[in-house]
Amino acid sequence: MTAIDRMSSSIGGAFPNRVAVGLFAAAVAALIFLFWDALGNLWSRWGGQQELSHSYFIPVISAWLVWTNRDAIRRSIGAPSIVGVGLLGVAGLLAVLGQLTHIYVLQHIAIVISIAGLTAAFGGLSLLQATAAPIAFLFFAVPPPYWVITVLSWKFQQMSSVIGVAMIEAMNIPVYLSGNVIDLGDYKLAVAEACSGLRYLFPFMSIGVMAAYLFRGPLWGKALIVAATIPITILMNSFRIAVTGALVQAYGAQHAEGALHFFEGWVVFLLCLAALFAVVWLITRFGAAKGNALDAIGAPELEPVKPSKGATGIAATGGLFAGLAVAFIGLAGLLSTDNLIIPERKTFAAVPAEFDDSWRTQVRPMDPTVAEVLGADDTIVVDLVSPDNQFYNLYVAYLEAQRDGRSWHSPRQCIPGGGWQITKHDILATDDNASRTYNRLIIQNRNHRQLVYYWYDQRGRMVANEFRMKFLLMFDAVVKKRSDGAMVRLMTPVGADETMADADARLKKQMAEIKTFLPDYVPE
Repeated sequence: MTAIDRMSSSIGGAFPNRVAVGLFAAAVAALIFLFWDALGNLWSRWGGQQELSHSYFIPVISAWLVWTNRDAIRRSIGAPSIVGVGLLGVAGLLAVLGQLTHIYVLQHIAIVISIAGLTAAFGGLSLLQATAAPIAFLFFAVPPPYWVITVLSWKFQQMSSVIGVAMIEAMNIPVYLSGNVIDLGDYKLAVAEACSGLRYLFPFMSIGVMAAYLFRGPLWGKALIVAATIPITILMNSFRIAVTGALVQAYGAQHAEGALHFFEGWVVFLLCLAALFAVVWLITRFGAAKGNALDAIGAPELEPVKPSKGATGIAATGGLFAGLAVAFIGLAGLLSTDNLIIPERKTFAAVPAEFDDSWRTQVRPMDPTVAEVLGADDTIVVDLVSPDNQFYNLYVAYLEAQRDGRSWHSPRQCIPGGGWQITKHDILATDDNASRTYNRLIIQNRNHRQLVYYWYDQRGRMVANEFRMKFLLMFDAVVKKRSDGAMVRLMTPVGADETMADADARLKKQMAEIKTFLPDYVPE
């Protein structure tokens, strides 16, 4: 009996094969229509970000896992399950929420959930259980939100820089690390986001998870294989930075760019694979899975799951139609969503005029590269000198809608790249309102110190925490149909003859003054 025969039989013997096929095709078509924009965004992100380029192969690997165990999977088809209808409903709700908030990751997750829902709705929980691993592996094709990639990139840059410099020092090469800038004397290497190691981590972690799934050994061994991917990536990327620094010191800066730099990247990835294989070998050599490391990895031989029982005939078909109805309800909600509201506001060009003639103001041009990355609709960087000759720097960036990857880069991610070190970070409440919070940073570059305040001004809220800011963004996009907002950063140098309390008092006063006119530029 073929899979379609079994599916048709589980739906009800009174219905011919073409009804089962038609129902399934209608469900697939409805979901493709529902997620059409999300699928396009998924495809573009896979091709547009180097750390995600491996994602094209993940659906192929999942399909291979299904095909390898097709006989066991065919024999696992059972009666349609109402759980599948529920999963389709969850997917539909996530699709609508993703469209309302323009946060594509919600729709990407919903795509995988809808595949699980279709599987259970047409083949029962037994079929879902048999295909759980291939379906779950599809989550590795879901791109993380841009802000997650940014935070991880910053963390990896820091760790790779520190370890890479330690390796360079071990070669007896004089080197000094300032933030993410490696100073070799005649040459300076900036450990940029592209060198953070994420382009290795995401594909390498996917490979590690697949290797653990194919590993014929104990559960602790599988967990160790997955856990090993992170330190291997960091160490190998640090080794790459160290080798680049040594080559630059010996032969010149051209060895940090171009074809050799690209080649070094591929060599490091191959070294990562070799290190992962070494972990597998150690587990098979000294662990419970004795034998050859190559023999310990192979396609899993799944046992068929006993077909689940449930409603048949008209009842089962009605459940499947309910699943289709949920998908179409989601589609109707998707098509009925209104565009986000963009409130009227003054442009930042008028900000210098907010200060009287006793102040000296100078607007700095925005770096085109930074402006392109931020994608902000309006920005200003202005130096301020008060009547008593106190210096401040104000930076504000505004987005009409935070979507499609356009969001804020936290100063905590950007400051180390300029040679500054964050020596202290606190989240504090304002003196007048405990619900309004801001970040307070003390940064230092050798003998120079600065005090930095920054916060996210989001539709009448003053928020310090990035996670809370993202949650409020989703809430306001649904309830208020707004996702506009700004990031505000205010900083001042701390003189050698003044205390940090003096700088705090001065910056708090300036922050209070800025908040008096900020609502004209960042609507509440």
